[in-house]
Amino acid sequence: MIDNKNQPSERTSEQKQQAAQTTKEIIKYAKNDLSAEAQAELGKPIKDDTGVNPEDQQFLQMIISKIEKKEINLLVPSSLLNKPVYSSLSEVDQGKADYNAINLLSTIRRINNLWQLSDHESYQIQNLVHQVRVTKERLEELGGDIYII
Repeated sequence: MIDNKNQPSERTSEQKQQAAQTTKEIIKYAKNDLSAEAQAELGKPIKDDTGVNPEDQQFLQMIISKIEKKEINLLVPSSLLNKPVYSSLSEVDQGKADYNAINLLSTIRRINNLWQLSDHESYQIQNLVHQVRVTKERLEELGGDIYII
């Protein structure tokens, strides 16, 4: 338990001066705007010079293809489900598949957003693709070919 009895309840004049100086410094730097070009350059994801894992690259191409063909609706998690396999699952397993479809689709939306920004080889998209692929494989080990990805 912290004993606040010996602590002053108000700031000292030195603390007030230090806070005022810090605020002035923040305002000074906040007024320095970056050019649009500099902002765009700083916003670019870092590229991976080692290249993309071939399995992940193939998986990424398949996901993008299914999105473009409208086989995957980025707003409908059930569009990820392999209906014949899904309908054979127990109610509990269907609930788990539904829950995981929401999470997978959320990550797929992030992948698609990066793809639309012409980010095809950054660490960020590679990690997201790998995450979806490994998660899907792990889930399908337990319940079969539940997802269309």
